[in-house]
Amino acid sequence: MRFRQHTKLSSIYPSGRCSVIIRVSYQSKRVNLYTGITLKPNQWNENKERVKQGYNVDGYMYNVLNDNLDKMEKFVEDYFNNSAFRSTPTTLEDLKIRFKHRFTLNSELKSSEFFDLFTTFREETAAIKNWTQSRTDTMKRLENKIRTFKADMTFSDLSTETMEKLKVFLSRTMYNDALVKHLSYFKQFITWAQKKKYEIHEDYFSYKPTLHLSKKSVRYLTIDELNSIYNLDLSNKDSLVRTRDVFIFQCYTALRESDVHKLKKENVYQDSNGNYIIDFVSQKDKDRISFRLPHRAVEVYLKYRDNVYENDLLFPVISQQKYNDRLKELGKLANLQGEWIDYEYRLNEEIIKKTPKHLLSSHTARRTFIVTAMNEGMPLDIIALITSHSDVSAMKPYIKANTRGTDMIIDAIDKTTGDNK
Repeated sequence: MRFRQHTKLSSIYPSGRCSVIIRVSYQSKRVNLYTGITLKPNQWNENKERVKQGYNVDGYMYNVLNDNLDKMEKFVEDYFNNSAFRSTPTTLEDLKIRFKHRFTLNSELKSSEFFDLFTTFREETAAIKNWTQSRTDTMKRLENKIRTFKADMTFSDLSTETMEKLKVFLSRTMYNDALVKHLSYFKQFITWAQKKKYEIHEDYFSYKPTLHLSKKSVRYLTIDELNSIYNLDLSNKDSLVRTRDVFIFQCYTALRESDVHKLKKENVYQDSNGNYIIDFVSQKDKDRISFRLPHRAVEVYLKYRDNVYENDLLFPVISQQKYNDRLKELGKLANLQGEWIDYEYRLNEEIIKKTPKHLLSSHTARRTFIVTAMNEGMPLDIIALITSHSDVSAMKPYIKANTRGTDMIIDAIDKTTGDNK
C-alpha cells in the first residue's frame, strides 16, 4: 500500500514559532498530522527532518522530541502496513482520528473525553434501545464507580492489568453475577467507542476473566405449600385476601406481577364451550399470550369480575412494594418452613446465603407454575407457550427443581438392587 510521509514545519506563527507536522500523502490526497511540538525554525534540521542536536525545547531535550517523532512516524507506517487486519477502511481521515487520539491529547483531556463519551453513549443507547429507568440508573452508577476507581481513565489505560484491578475494585460491592453483568455493560461502551474510531488499548478485547457464577435455589412452592396459602383463614384481613387471590391467580397462570396488575376485564372471555380464556400482550416481551384458565384461576376471576376498578382493571391496584410486603405476611401466616440456600461468589470466595421460605415474592408464583408443570411431565418448549420465555434455555435452571424427574431416576436405580419399596 503506497503512501508517503514527510516531517516538516508548518508556516511561521505570529509568535515566530512553527508546528512540527507529519504530512502524509495517499491516493492523490494528503493530510497534516500535528505532533504537538512547536519550535523556532532555527531549531529544526530540514534535511534530517528532526530537531537539531543540542536544543532544549520547552523543557524537552532534542533526543526526547526526536524519539517521539520516530514513534509517530512508525505509527503511520504501521497504520498502512496493517490495513489488511482492520475492519474499517484505510483513509487519511481515519488515520488522522487515530493519530490524534494516540498522540496529541494530553491525559487530562483524554480523561475528560473518556467520561464525556460514556455519558454520550449512555444517553444515545438509552434512547435507541428504550432502556428502562433501572437500566439507565445502573449505567450511571457504573460510570461513577469507574470514575472513583480511576478519575483520569483513558482508552489507552485499558490494559489487562488495569482491567484486573477494576474487577477487584467492583467486587468490593457486588457478587460475581453482578460483576459479570457490569463488565459486559462496560464492554458495550468500549465497543461503541471503537466503532467511533477511538484507539483502545490492544489488550482490552483479549481480556476475558473467569468468574464462578451463583448457584441459586429455584424458589417455588410445592402443591402442599400452595394449598396452605390457598386455605388460610383470613377473616377480617381484606388486604391480605386480595393479595392472596392475586398470588393464587399468578401461580395458576404464570403471569408476571407487571402483567397481572395491568390485566383488564376484556383480557378474559368465555368461549363457545364455556371455557374461560385469557388473552393479553405481555408488558416485558410484547408477546401475545392466550390459553384456557385453570379452575382456581377461574375461581379468582369470577370473584373479581363484577368489581369496578380504575381503567377497567380486573384486580385492585397495588404497588409492587406493598404486594411483596403482604406476600411475606402470607408466608408467615401459612407457617412455611425451611430455607432457600444460595451459593454466591465474590471473586473466588464462596458465600452461603440462607433465606427463609416464608419470605415470598411475586416471582415465587411464576416459578411455582413452571416447576409444577414440569413435575407433571410437561416439556419446557410447551410450558414456554404460556410463560412467554423467548429463549427456552433460560428455563433450564428449573430442571433441577423437577423432583418427579429425579424421583423417577432414583426409583430406577433402587429397582436394580431390589431395594425399591
